[in-house]
Amino acid sequence: MNVSGAVAAGIVLILGLPPFSASAQPFPNKPIRIIVGAPAGAGPDVEVRQLVPQFSAELGQTVVVENKPGVAGLIGAELVARAAPDGYTILGATISNAAAHPRLYDRPTFNVEKDLVPISLSIRHPWLVYVRGSFPAASFKEFIAIAKARPDSVTFATNGVGGTQHLSLELLQVMTGIRLKHIPYGTNPWTSDIVAGQIDATAWPLIGMTEYLQSGRLRGLAISNGGVPSEKAPGVPQFSEVGLPAFDMTAWAGLLAPAGTPREIVDKLGAAAGKAAQGKAYREFTAKFGATAVGSTPAEFDAFLLTERTRWKKVIADANIKMD
Repeated sequence: MNVSGAVAAGIVLILGLPPFSASAQPFPNKPIRIIVGAPAGAGPDVEVRQLVPQFSAELGQTVVVENKPGVAGLIGAELVARAAPDGYTILGATISNAAAHPRLYDRPTFNVEKDLVPISLSIRHPWLVYVRGSFPAASFKEFIAIAKARPDSVTFATNGVGGTQHLSLELLQVMTGIRLKHIPYGTNPWTSDIVAGQIDATAWPLIGMTEYLQSGRLRGLAISNGGVPSEKAPGVPQFSEVGLPAFDMTAWAGLLAPAGTPREIVDKLGAAAGKAAQGKAYREFTAKFGATAVGSTPAEFDAFLLTERTRWKKVIADANIKMD
């Protein structure tokens, strides 16, 4: 040991101070990574990347996005659930990987309630039920009447069993007593088929759909948008206006951390994420497609997650949906 090192060590011993370590530096002192369980360019990825510049500025540290797609986002969620609980690896959370999809498996690889903790809810999307432009129903009431008269014949498209699209339409069937025919597309695009009139119905946020609504190739039957009309879907009634106020779901995204992450770190991440979501750039981004920037506290997101997980657990059980 050199002289200066010996002197420093002596001071530590005399004063009874703990040895210096990198972990004693204020959080964050190195780059933070956000794991997104979707491919680059997909909706959840785009939303996180829009949040990152202001999130990084609030934290005073580089934030990078890593894409780990697969199993409706569960591959990325498991990676974060098993990461060191130090705040440097966090999850881009959605309904699929944080609320609904983990419940589809008899033997899930992680516990979504116990292994991840909330940071902040960033965004909420309105949710609509659509029919093809030529479908013989001008209203939600007429659609339900046709579906009841023709059980298992009205088709609906989704991007796969157990996804948010599928679960939302299972919920609709439970609440209205109708029976629809599910056409899961998996990785294949479903939009072109409903626009072309080959599929009768679907459910989806406004993002990417306003052009079809404006052209008449799709018709919005009802919208769930937090109890307020949407400027991006003029004339589309709210579910409360068509007699289904309990169908109040939205698509959403936020951030989660591994369980065991110190409270002060979670709170710091939550404050930074909240400010980023409420920043001008993110609010302008969400407004373009009729979504709402949120920016909740960890406690608010926790309460929201409890409601969401309870809802989708019941839907999955009622519809008896299971995956291997």
